Amino acid sequence: MRGSLFLLAVAAGSGAALAQEPIVLTPPGAGGPPVVEAPAPVAPAAPVIAGGAPPAATVPLPPPRPGGGGEAIATTATDLPALPSVEDLPALPTGSFADSEPLPDPANLAAEPVPLAQPVAEQMPDTNVDLATLAPPPLKPGGPDLAYGAFQRGLYLTAFDLAIKRAEAGDVAAQTLIGLIYEGGYGVPQDFVEALGWYQLAAKAGDREAQFALGMMYLQGRGTKIDRHKAADYFELAAQRGQVAAMYNLALIYLEGAVRPVDPELAAQFLQRAAEAGDGDAQYTLAQLYSQGLGVEASEALAVDWLASAARLGVVPAQVEYAVRLFNGKGIAKDEAAAARWFERAANAGDPIAQNRLARILAVGAGQPAAPVEAAKWHFLAVEAGKQDDWLDSFVSGLTGEQRQAAVAAAQRWPAN
Repeated sequence: MRGSLFLLAVAAGSGAALAQEPIVLTPPGAGGPPVVEAPAPVAPAAPVIAGGAPPAATVPLPPPRPGGGGEAIATTATDLPALPSVEDLPALPTGSFADSEPLPDPANLAAEPVPLAQPVAEQMPDTNVDLATLAPPPLKPGGPDLAYGAFQRGLYLTAFDLAIKRAEAGDVAAQTLIGLIYEGGYGVPQDFVEALGWYQLAAKAGDREAQFALGMMYLQGRGTKIDRHKAADYFELAAQRGQVAAMYNLALIYLEGAVRPVDPELAAQFLQRAAEAGDGDAQYTLAQLYSQGLGVEASEALAVDWLASAARLGVVPAQVEYAVRLFNGKGIAKDEAAAARWFERAANAGDPIAQNRLARILAVGAGQPAAPVEAAKWHFLAVEAGKQDDWLDSFVSGLTGEQRQAAVAAAQRWPAN
């Protein structure tokens, strides 16, 4: 139940605009069509935080339930100017792939055989016990959650049966799990109203996962009418207890300034904590803040570091912007080969900007050997996704009919090829 669908102007909007920065390509030799920059960026439409109810199959499994909580964060608001427009934000950096460590030689992994321990007579099981009288020991506090374990294995009805009696008896973790089962329709009819009720019980008792889930229900209007003020309240409760996704969503709320005063400094604090906890979306957004000096002291070095980390975690917009920086040598050492690999990774994830940039790279042979058919393939895919490019149109028109036919066939096979 991530909140990544709700990136605001600084998060999603800025990412889209930054990736529009053209890569600088200089074809070797003379002749051929002129190289032109990519079209000027078009400001994306204002993002919409509230969305419709997702289908049951898209509701993710719950995250692990680590113990403990975080200290409360002071929530002081300052009267700051409005956020910059999407067009004013620059592109972001890139980085090279980390070399993987070599695998150890299997021959060196062999261990000396350990002789089996001989059982002690006092430890031998009693063979005279009546098996019909045996029962599992009661669940100890802090022991494994059998209902949650069944849910993770896809045994939804078993999980429900194990959790429902505990939930009715006041078990907070079980109440949250029952809410999740109803929200996603796991083994039972999907029922947002029922889910909302169970989440409310657990949230009132201080369960941070239920508080975050309840915030999402109010944000999206599932089981209740949309109430962004309540959503922010529940995100804040969960964030103060260390719930990472809540920190990220709350940071976006403080950047937007609709239901909380605009407070980039406080947003940066929440993003920093979520980023340090390994949240890729938070890392990507924090990179934007460091690049602009918004809520933090401007630092291109930190912007590049967080952008690279987000790219390695699979955040596609971060991969594209990291590749742009690598290719242009902006804020990081120029590395066209590494940039081409990052563009290819994002292109294979379906990003049309990455597909367009990769097509240009392959057309002129920058960072990778020139591959006209492959370049045309990626251009066709980018155009299909809405990314036009007059220069690549001219490049493709100069190919032979056989090359264009091969590129069309390759595009039709993608992503199978």
